Amino acid sequence: MLLHSSDMRSMLLIQSSHHLTRLACRYPLSSLSVYHRSYRRSISTEHQDTLPQEARVVICGGGIAGLSAAYHLAKLGLNDVVLLEQGSLTCGTTWHAAGLVGRLKMKPLLFELANRSARLYETLEKDTGLSTGYKRTGSLMVAQTKDRMTDIKRNAAIAKTRKLEFHLLTPSEICSLVPWIRTDDLEGGLYVPEDGVTDPTNTALSLARGAKDRGVKLIEGVKVKEVISKNGSVSRVETSLGSIKCQYFVNAAGQWGRDIGLCSKPMVNVPMHTTAHMYLVTKELAGMDVNTPYVRDFDSGNYLREWSGGLMCGAYSPKAKPIFHDGIPEHSEFLSLPEDWDHFQYHLDGFLHRVPAAEKMEVRQLFTGPECFTPDANFIFGEAPEMKNYIVMAGFSSLGITMCGGLGEMLAELIVFGECSLGYWLVDPHRFSPQQNNKTYLQDRVTEVEGSVYKLQYPHREFTTGRKLRCCTLYNRLAQEGAVFGQSMGLERPMWYMDQDNEEFVEKVVDGAFSKPSWFAQVKAEYWACRESICLMDMSPFTKLELQGSEASSLLQRLCPNNMDFAIGGVVHTGMLNQHGCYENDCSVARMDHDRYFIICPTIQRIKGFNWIMKHLPTDSSVSVNDVSGQYTSLNVLGPKAREVLQKLTTTPLSTASFKPFSFKELSIGYARDVRAMSVTHAGEDGMVLHIPNEYAVHVYDLIMNAGSDYGIRAAGYHALRWLRVEKFYTYWGVDFNNEHTPFEIGREMRVYFDKGVEFIGREALLKQQREGVKRRLVSFILENHNVDRNLWCWGGEPIYRNGQPMGVTTSSGYSPSLGSMVCLGWLHNTDPHSGQSQVVTHDYVTKAKYEIDICGQMFPAKANLYPPKLMSKQPLHG
Repeated sequence: MLLHSSDMRSMLLIQSSHHLTRLACRYPLSSLSVYHRSYRRSISTEHQDTLPQEARVVICGGGIAGLSAAYHLAKLGLNDVVLLEQGSLTCGTTWHAAGLVGRLKMKPLLFELANRSARLYETLEKDTGLSTGYKRTGSLMVAQTKDRMTDIKRNAAIAKTRKLEFHLLTPSEICSLVPWIRTDDLEGGLYVPEDGVTDPTNTALSLARGAKDRGVKLIEGVKVKEVISKNGSVSRVETSLGSIKCQYFVNAAGQWGRDIGLCSKPMVNVPMHTTAHMYLVTKELAGMDVNTPYVRDFDSGNYLREWSGGLMCGAYSPKAKPIFHDGIPEHSEFLSLPEDWDHFQYHLDGFLHRVPAAEKMEVRQLFTGPECFTPDANFIFGEAPEMKNYIVMAGFSSLGITMCGGLGEMLAELIVFGECSLGYWLVDPHRFSPQQNNKTYLQDRVTEVEGSVYKLQYPHREFTTGRKLRCCTLYNRLAQEGAVFGQSMGLERPMWYMDQDNEEFVEKVVDGAFSKPSWFAQVKAEYWACRESICLMDMSPFTKLELQGSEASSLLQRLCPNNMDFAIGGVVHTGMLNQHGCYENDCSVARMDHDRYFIICPTIQRIKGFNWIMKHLPTDSSVSVNDVSGQYTSLNVLGPKAREVLQKLTTTPLSTASFKPFSFKELSIGYARDVRAMSVTHAGEDGMVLHIPNEYAVHVYDLIMNAGSDYGIRAAGYHALRWLRVEKFYTYWGVDFNNEHTPFEIGREMRVYFDKGVEFIGREALLKQQREGVKRRLVSFILENHNVDRNLWCWGGEPIYRNGQPMGVTTSSGYSPSLGSMVCLGWLHNTDPHSGQSQVVTHDYVTKAKYEIDICGQMFPAKANLYPPKLMSKQPLHG
């Protein structure tokens, strides 16, 4: 039949040939028997009664992820590996994947993994003798709107620095490259010649052949029932065929990954949920070239690629359909789901619009299959926080084929060498809270996540589903004040405050912008209140830990490079480092008593920071750590009038002389007692953070707001905090740096005490770096000749050019009303353009050079600084 949007009901009469679903969508019908003979039978697996009693590594899942892990482990010489698949290899979601392999990704980790995958698929046949079906076709991104074109230019700017060939195209050039698509409504596009497509099933089976030939055991028809730990580490796996001892367990179970986590002891959180993912396959189209570039029409939520002489139109639904909420059905091998033409209507309209010839094309099938998505659309990789040597490799959010070729290599490195060649905080399991594994939350969230893969990624865009998962005590009070909330780890936090209740305005703001944001005036007012009078910020989402015990001080001395044996009532800012001298945690530590500390960490460190301390606790129980984050409401009271206002509410002296910066006191405010005050604001302004027992929070909040009314007090959000901290060169873990960076690289060498008499973790690595010098440095840049009202803004991720050569990328940015300029933080490297060798970044290297920052292809001069600039103390008369 023909495709006609006006007569959709006739679609329901299409014969979908479900008995051929597994292969008909990929191969001409005549090739099915050939495929079965030449590929499936070439990968002989173990019999079901041959489960070994022991292996070093057990992998659960025989899809692209598990097979890539097995292949790369064997390539590194570790072949004492057993892969268990409950059905047949590739039977989960691998077999029906689209096979797109796009190399251009904004995030460095994703870019490198995609490129590793492409290189592997292109050369794998030489190793295994089985073709993957990979071919370089190139890809084309098209833009229907100016904002989409801006986003494409951001991608192009990154591609240029990574030496990936690309071409920005006009609509007429697009028409010449891909003549079968409509271009009269396009702003332009981006062509990446090195992108390609692969056959997912053939690729997975080629990996299987490579793993098996090196000694890996691949066993089909075996279900994992339970993963058992001993002394906190993986010990054995219980299966439908009995028990197998192992040192490592890899959860590569695809859409079953969450269930495998739930049946582990202790339970492992793998937050993801399945949706019904769709694509349409047409019959042959005359003149269709098998090497034609595949097309991503983001604004229609569609991708288009050649498929057996016809076209495939794949869809990322703006409102996805969650499935299997009550459990994945038994016997879901090679599962296809009923067609839903009503749900596909939006994408069909886009397809018919973009491909005029589609009106006369015959339909082969509307395929619907399961696909899994995580709460943030990034996959999950790394050791689970709940169990040592339990590695999660799941939740690929439709990018499994693109990522897994490279990710299998990282998995092998992690097991064989104990660490990876690439940092992976972006996808680390520690980034999620246990609450985010709630299935109802996941069901709601993934309705939005699937479509977000193609949705325009405006800066600071927030998901609107799965909200109010975790709210602070003052949530309703702040909402009444006009708070517009964002979220981190499922915790709601105010980003800025409206002047009035205007839902239409808020909706516009939520949509986002690449230029001056709609909330600019409100945040600017909050900024000046922080600098000139008094502001109140709710910082309750920050992680709060208590460490106590007779050896608490000794433990902190070993964990931290700073001197942690300081006076009671003091506050020290410090990192907690790994053996490479890099930050595993970044925190402010208050000493409450001789053997008792109060530790404040970033929100995103709730699981990671706590686990890092737990991992190093003495075995004699002389030290304990407790997460008390949910017991306290944290109010940041800052500004030159902050102490004066707070003094009206307490008898404890709060003058600078009595309560110096970086100090700690317990005090009473109004009726509230045991309020923990720390004279650190995280913004470089005077004031203090009050950690208030929750039962007093509303009372204290109202007292402060009333007492500060004569001073012009106002609530402020995290956007204002970002402006304040960026202009003062305050760097944040998880935003500007992470566990790949050292104190010397971010300018915190003054917080490293080599002579404190303790061999702290990372000391030798830092001494070596001190001798040799740093080869990258976090630097502050002030944009010049940049008009905040007219020009596009820097948001993070923009290339930094030094003397005309790309030498870094921005991490975060903010507008500084005091300077009247944008300020960016970013990493600066010293790489020889000829040899590619990294060299030392010296003071002169940073300060004696010409800098430009590439914002969507437009170069803006910038001044580099290693120290914060001098700020005016008062608001200029012009505002």
